[in-house]
Amino acid sequence: MTSKEFLAVLREQGEYADLDEATQVTEAVLSTLGDRLQPAAADHLADQLPAEIGEFLTGVGNTGRTWGVEEFLRQVARAAADDETAARRDAEAVLTTLGDTVSGGELNRLLSQLPSGYAELFGHPELA
Repeated sequence: MTSKEFLAVLREQGEYADLDEATQVTEAVLSTLGDRLQPAAADHLADQLPAEIGEFLTGVGNTGRTWGVEEFLRQVARAAADDETAARRDAEAVLTTLGDTVSGGELNRLLSQLPSGYAELFGHPELA
């Protein structure tokens, strides 16, 4: 999948106006996720994404923060300069698209490193 294909799927999933808006939302969500993950986890995930999309995960310093879902959404809202309701919608759209893009093994590995509430954001509440 190319970055344009990823963004086109996301645009449809999140009902965004254009690819620029989809790109901005993707950067806000994935850079926040990248900050939440340990560096190795972010690298493994980025390897399964188009390079331009994967860079959002790995270009943030990867501090491996221990945010729960609510703090993660506050951080997404801050990165997107939006409110938490929009941040949840954006996170669900981006992370569901990401979850549909990466292999099942990678998604399972990722979700095993995150608190159970994250599975719902990835569109897989049954994996919690």
